[in-house]
Amino acid sequence: MAERVPGVEIVTSPVIEIVGTGVAVDLPPEAGVILTSQNAVVFAPDLAGRDVYCVGKKTAARAGGTVRLVAQDADDLVARLDVPGPLVHLRGRHARGNIAERLARRGIAVSEVVVYDQRETPLRTEAVQVIEGVRPVVLPLWSPRSADIVARSLSRVGTNVHPIALSEAVAEAWIDRIGSTPEVCDNPDGDEMVARIVAALLGELA
Repeated sequence: MAERVPGVEIVTSPVIEIVGTGVAVDLPPEAGVILTSQNAVVFAPDLAGRDVYCVGKKTAARAGGTVRLVAQDADDLVARLDVPGPLVHLRGRHARGNIAERLARRGIAVSEVVVYDQRETPLRTEAVQVIEGVRPVVLPLWSPRSADIVARSLSRVGTNVHPIALSEAVAEAWIDRIGSTPEVCDNPDGDEMVARIVAALLGELA
């Protein structure tokens, strides 16, 4: 980002730490796998030879196996997935979309394994000061939970903060806590988020 927009100060403050749960993943030989995050790929067993159903292009690119579906989000996955199963959803402890439950209601055999946890970490003091300050700030919000954590860490939001939400669900989490409406990506895609961040920074520098 710094190379694309010279003169921009970058303050990083992850609010979620990804850690494996250590749970053993015993996949039935005939089971396909649902991956809704790149994080799940890290803690998944070798998926060579298996059918894989993914949310997000980057998850699909790292998944291994035979990717049968690349959905935009959980709702898109549930709407388009049309196999009888069995399927195993490898997911994080904190998950949205109730994918397994919704697919099961359609008669698809789905089980879940929680392979990683998303531990909350505090927003750094420097980040709090920047967001609460008066300087122009572009604030990317990547997930509903991270948007909620950031919002809870602040006593106020500066008048020159430009939040960008990856999806409508992320925007809703921010609005619930802060009240102001962020810019929202048309598609929940990392490349679009980066493009919007760069465009917002260039707008601030103009």
